[in-house]
Amino acid sequence: MLGFSSSPSPSHHSKTVSFGNSNIGPYYWVGHCHNGVDYYAGQTFQIPEKGVLQKIKLYCSLIQGSPHATLSIYDFDEVNHIWKSKRNETIKTITPSFENQWIEFEIQGIEVHKGECYGFKLTCQKGGMMALAECPWDKPNPYAEGEEWVGSSSLPEGKFQKEFDFAFQGEIDISTKTQFL
Repeated sequence: MLGFSSSPSPSHHSKTVSFGNSNIGPYYWVGHCHNGVDYYAGQTFQIPEKGVLQKIKLYCSLIQGSPHATLSIYDFDEVNHIWKSKRNETIKTITPSFENQWIEFEIQGIEVHKGECYGFKLTCQKGGMMALAECPWDKPNPYAEGEEWVGSSSLPEGKFQKEFDFAFQGEIDISTKTQFL
């Protein structure tokens, strides 16, 4: 289910557009496993409106320890499946109090363009793991505008999966006062 919404923010006179798929299903573990392997996850997505990417929200089902989660935003070549330049990165300490809720990763305002493809990768350090929710598996290709990506320290190039997607939400500021340099 692809959802969009525009809502004015009274304090900034801005409008936001949300995108993604918020349906919760099974999950994929990200972080350092007891088997010695570090697991990573990511999702590609297409931008519905020109503006400034403000945040990405991920649903966390379970947490072991208190990992430092790093969310990195990339330009993405969807034709050749290539992660291009890293645009931004944010780190958040995740604790068990974050279980079964959406976790917001604030982005330092990345200019994005309608129809272009971007992606995020999530890693966890400091000896913990988090279970990142995927979309339910009962519907093929639940987020047709992107693909799930999973990797590990054993397989750093990872692999893309068109039939699976992570539950995520993105938010873009599309205010008319936004100026790009």
